[in-house]
Amino acid sequence: MVMQLLSLFRRDNSPAKPSQKKVNHEWDRPVEFIFSLISTSVGLGNVWRFPYLAAKSGGGAFLIPYFILYFLIGAPIYYLELALGQFSSRGPATAFILAKGWQGVGFAMIINSVLCMLYYNVIISWALFYLVASFRKNLLWAKCGNWWNDDRCFIPGVQNSTYRIDQTLYNCTQAQYENISEYSCVPINEKDRVTASEQFFYKLLLGKSNSFEDFGTPQLYPTLALLGAWIIVGLCIIRGMKSSGKVAYFTAIFPYIALLILVIQSSTLDGAIEGIKFYIIPRWELVTKFETWQAAASQVFFSLGISFGSLMAYSASNKFKNNFFRQMCIVVSCDCLTGVFAGFAVFATIGYLAKELKEPIEKYAQSAGPGLAFITYPEAISHMPASTLFSILFFLMLLALGLGSQFALTDVPITSLLELFPRFKSKRSLAVILTCICSFLISLPFTCPGGIYLYDLLSEYAANLSMVVVGFFEVYTIAYIYGFNRFMNDVKMMLGKRAAEYYLFVTWCFISPILMLIIIFSKLISSKRMTIGAGGGFDEYIYPEWSVIIGWIIFLLCILPIPLVYLISYINEYRSTKNNESSQSLVSDSRDYFVNDDDYTIKPRYIEAITENNSPRDDWGPIKSVNHYGLYRHLKEAAIISEIDFDLTRASVCARLDNQNFEANTSE
Repeated sequence: MVMQLLSLFRRDNSPAKPSQKKVNHEWDRPVEFIFSLISTSVGLGNVWRFPYLAAKSGGGAFLIPYFILYFLIGAPIYYLELALGQFSSRGPATAFILAKGWQGVGFAMIINSVLCMLYYNVIISWALFYLVASFRKNLLWAKCGNWWNDDRCFIPGVQNSTYRIDQTLYNCTQAQYENISEYSCVPINEKDRVTASEQFFYKLLLGKSNSFEDFGTPQLYPTLALLGAWIIVGLCIIRGMKSSGKVAYFTAIFPYIALLILVIQSSTLDGAIEGIKFYIIPRWELVTKFETWQAAASQVFFSLGISFGSLMAYSASNKFKNNFFRQMCIVVSCDCLTGVFAGFAVFATIGYLAKELKEPIEKYAQSAGPGLAFITYPEAISHMPASTLFSILFFLMLLALGLGSQFALTDVPITSLLELFPRFKSKRSLAVILTCICSFLISLPFTCPGGIYLYDLLSEYAANLSMVVVGFFEVYTIAYIYGFNRFMNDVKMMLGKRAAEYYLFVTWCFISPILMLIIIFSKLISSKRMTIGAGGGFDEYIYPEWSVIIGWIIFLLCILPIPLVYLISYINEYRSTKNNESSQSLVSDSRDYFVNDDDYTIKPRYIEAITENNSPRDDWGPIKSVNHYGLYRHLKEAAIISEIDFDLTRASVCARLDNQNFEANTSE
């Protein structure tokens, strides 16, 4: 009994004085926070997704919807997440206690972050595999004749390309076709010819199967690469921002150096001008298509890293008076322009490849995502002088870009775990290790022959449209539930002014919610079954119907916490209101108790429960007691009362223990 009482004073959840409240570690320097934000926002999507979308959706004209949506949706939500995290010093798991019923918005962010974290590190593992394979004089994807190549393998080029006549493709060159009796040229299908770079990616690395149903078991090379990727992530974030903040110097700066080198080098290649023209020449008719605006919106969300909770987790470690607004302007500008800049390197290289192989630029401009980064670009590098050097540079850049975003994504569930279970805050290293181990094991299906189909499914349904849904509820909760005016007063406590007030009023309260609703419903209406085009030796593949059902279940899982938490919280508030009414009825004299029909302040129980559900939790506000003033003065008063109660409880327990000791000594 005595030991149990004494243990009360050793537990982390014992009453604490306000000055002793534990807060997250702070950044060593503001520049580390800026570099970490740049690493988070400037990721793989800037290199392989933006250039493809721009070329597909109108070239230079695509910049119109892109910049508009960046200004009207992306930047306002970026501001919101940085401000909320810094003001409350909380991550997404607890920041939304500013409206008790809407804490599910934060949980939805965590789910989006976890699902994206799982498949995003798979891409990093591919880049790591290619980087290791690049340390050779002759690149492995530059020629056929390796053990993973088959008879269909060929090296694109003037001397050994296939020959086409009257829409018929032959398995030989034009010179060989003219001497057909010697070479026995026969008609073949497109899928019967596979480039060496395609077979390196699909056969050696992925071991890709012919269908989702033929899933298989984990394979050696992708499993080892995935294990290596998770080890790197774990080592870099194990000490929080004390370690990831230092790594951010590399992950934020090196990609720009590498990108600059690649732009300069690729612009000197023959055919680069044609590729750049294809990239930047506007095709105005495509701007009016709704699909262009949908593509721009998804790129803005994914590129900036909003709705994942990582921005809030990072800004929660800022000093309370830190000027996050200035930092936001720097980071958003960098992210916005990086994609445009990367497009010059990508399309200059594509123009060179098209001219080198005497193919139309359109053929290679259709590549996006993994196809661009791991097939088209390596193919182009293999035809360049000093190919080994540029291959190392390119994949090291991809690795740095991916890791910066992956650090932030992985930090979200870890930070949330430590927030929800404060007694484990001193065991962050253990939480990081367990998270990385579990994530690696959960990610093993991606290393199976059918793993690429699972990757495509997750990238389509998880952390895609659900990000827009979460973004809508973020804005709605701040602007309409918590209140725009109150939130701007919170900003004033930090910055000394209501920074960008009119811009945020127009975007948060009107434009952003409307645009996001349009994007959400249009995407739902235009949704169709996923397909993978023919290529790489594979026929066109249409995903089975059961996979579509799984995809929508994943989507619902990403947003389910929002209505679920609201409903549970509402039921609790309704019961609490009912209990309060019961207590009042016991205290009141029944003869004097009556309802005045003219008293319009009285609310029915179900409305009162809604009001309470939309109100902040009692402990909402800045974490540090030094910032408990103004509207949050009650937190300091509550802390003083809690301290008095703590001292009284301690004194009472000590007196009881002294009593027990006295009685024991007397009896002896």
